[in-house]
Amino acid sequence: MKYSFVVPIYNDGYLAEAFCIKFQSVFREYLGRQDITGEVELLFVNDGSSNDSFEVLKRTAGDYPFVKVISLSRNFGQHIAIICGYHHASGEIVGRLNVDMQDPPDDVPALLEVIKKGECDIVIGIQRKRHSKWLEVITSRFFVWFFNILIGGDVPNGTATLRVMTKKYADNYKAINDKAPFLQGLEAWFGYRVKYVPTDHHHRFDKKSSYTFMKRLRLALNATIAFSDRPLKFVIYVGLIISTAGFVGFGVIVLRQLFFTDLLAGYSSTMAVILFCSGTQVLVIGLCGLYVGKILAQVQGRPLYLIQEKVNF
Repeated sequence: MKYSFVVPIYNDGYLAEAFCIKFQSVFREYLGRQDITGEVELLFVNDGSSNDSFEVLKRTAGDYPFVKVISLSRNFGQHIAIICGYHHASGEIVGRLNVDMQDPPDDVPALLEVIKKGECDIVIGIQRKRHSKWLEVITSRFFVWFFNILIGGDVPNGTATLRVMTKKYADNYKAINDKAPFLQGLEAWFGYRVKYVPTDHHHRFDKKSSYTFMKRLRLALNATIAFSDRPLKFVIYVGLIISTAGFVGFGVIVLRQLFFTDLLAGYSSTMAVILFCSGTQVLVIGLCGLYVGKILAQVQGRPLYLIQEKVNF
């Protein structure tokens, strides 16, 4: 049986050497042999790194025969890079890891034993305890809760990057052409048999991450737009509430004019209403614009990614 593992790289190629040492050690023990080249392939996908990551990866591929490298022509995004790796994986079992080793390769054998039983199509690690900044933990939990509402799913909190899947499952990504794919959402949408295995979560190997808060926010926005039209439906409800409030307010003003006292319109209240309604209109137009932009990206029919160079293929 052959195993393929996909590892996306963006400006963190300097971690590849330490990762390969750990990865090789784990599989030597798991397979019971020193040379794992015939049964294991490690696919590094360089997602348009702006530093010397690709050169480092090429040297790493020269030192470790089981390593293959794909370099994309520019930065397409982490999830597209992972899908590219899935497209090129040749193993009967396909997995995914991050080079920072927050989800360490040590937990891979436990997931492999579960997938080999044939009772599921994908096994996903679920973290016993997450070692991240409190803001990352809170925003992650909120997004998972919000995303489950949008798609009507039950994606659990604390899912790890580490997962293994059958080749049949990985081949589903060949039919995916979303220009802003969200892998966790796609896994829920596929509807295949899923199992979760508790895994450890460590601090980053180099103590720093290029995945900033703004990048996570952009990913959350793309995922929301890609998987649900409920935000548009929510806008309709907001419009109805504002319209109802306007009619009620208009009725109150008329009644006071007719039966109580002459009411002069106040500048502050008028401006407040105008600004509130104008802000809501801009918000609605902006939201619709995001959906139109996604439609434009899809109908243009451009490739999901472009490959500049391959190593060890």
